[in-house]
Amino acid sequence: MSRRIAGSLSAQLFCGVLLSLLAAAAVFVPCFLLGDYILSRTVYGQPFIDRMADRQFDRLEDYVKQEKINEKNLHRLNAWCGRGDKVYLTIYKGDTVLYDFSVSNEEALDLEEYSPQWENPEREYPLTLSDGTAVRVFLYYYAGDVYYYWAVVFSGLIAFLVFSLCFVAFVHRKLRYVKRLKAELDILAGGELNYPVTVKGSDELGELASGIDQMRRSILAHQSAEDQMRSANSQLVTAMSHDLRTPLTALLAYLELMDRGRYDGEEQLRYFISQSLGKTLQIKDMADKLFEYFLVYSSEWEPAELELVDADQVLQQFWGEYAFSLENEGFTVRTGFGQLNGSLRVNLDLLRRAFDNLYSNLLKYADPDQPVEAVYRREGDLVRLTLVNRISPQRDKRESTNIGLNTCRRVLRYHGGTFSAGEQDGQFRVTVTLPLLNINL
Repeated sequence: MSRRIAGSLSAQLFCGVLLSLLAAAAVFVPCFLLGDYILSRTVYGQPFIDRMADRQFDRLEDYVKQEKINEKNLHRLNAWCGRGDKVYLTIYKGDTVLYDFSVSNEEALDLEEYSPQWENPEREYPLTLSDGTAVRVFLYYYAGDVYYYWAVVFSGLIAFLVFSLCFVAFVHRKLRYVKRLKAELDILAGGELNYPVTVKGSDELGELASGIDQMRRSILAHQSAEDQMRSANSQLVTAMSHDLRTPLTALLAYLELMDRGRYDGEEQLRYFISQSLGKTLQIKDMADKLFEYFLVYSSEWEPAELELVDADQVLQQFWGEYAFSLENEGFTVRTGFGQLNGSLRVNLDLLRRAFDNLYSNLLKYADPDQPVEAVYRREGDLVRLTLVNRISPQRDKRESTNIGLNTCRRVLRYHGGTFSAGEQDGQFRVTVTLPLLNINL
């Protein structure tokens, strides 16, 4: 769950914002320190303040001459001090203060608060008023805090720009991935399902891309299965139409000869009847194969209902008959039938058809010179049937669809059992399991 939260798009977005803020802070601090250093070397540096104070005093002298400022009208200096330049002005006559910019006209100067010894001697300038009075002027220039504000604003703008670039880069990477997914979806929508979808990351976009790619693979697998089904159906129809035509033609010929009485005696009539019966059995066998094909490949097939039968009775009957038939065909059969003491829930017709396929498989492919082993026994709540035979060197290798074995597999799966078959070192082994119920009938 934690990995899912960590990989979510919202968490990545939060991390993107956090990293962008950290990048902005990492830029803001050195920018502000650089601005503070530049200000300390310029507008807040002592050389700059001294030059500006000297320049302001020169302007003060000009103003005094121009406005005829004397000892009686010093209050007119308020206009010059308040014009916008950042100056602080105090005027002394001897040790007596005559003017201070911070005191308004209505206020009286508190002489005890002022003394030249409290002033900065470096900021003292001699000035002669228009009436010839010599005074001592202490003029202070200060730059104010506005430059610090500008340094903060400028550093903030740069930090915001860095934050925006980092965040846009993060979002653009996601948008680029979204655009790539859209382009790939357009390709898939055009029918090119073999084009893989790019899966990146473990967030919602990555899960979406993975889901789309999984859907693409599922559609391809479904189409492949349909193509195989269509091909198999076509091959079945072609093969069945060809194989049925031969026995049907012969059967019709024999029946037509018998119907018209065109035979020489009872012996030839019995021959025609025997041949007709053989052709009929051949057609029946083909019909059984067709049913088995439908059983294996049809998704709409619904088997009959199951019934409860005695396990010992059913398996002893089936495989006792098969062992007897194999021995009549010249095989040596080694049986090992254990006591089961239980019941099976099966459909006898389907189970018989599955076992018939195993019996036919033995007749076709087993080596008659080697013994065939047929063993079943109880293992817990299961019946395990094992068939082992040596493969005949002269076996017919033309059959390649394995419909018979697939029929067995599906029938046994329907009964809740398992089916496995394999060939190794010239030996063929089949293992069948069925659930066994502890019910004695």
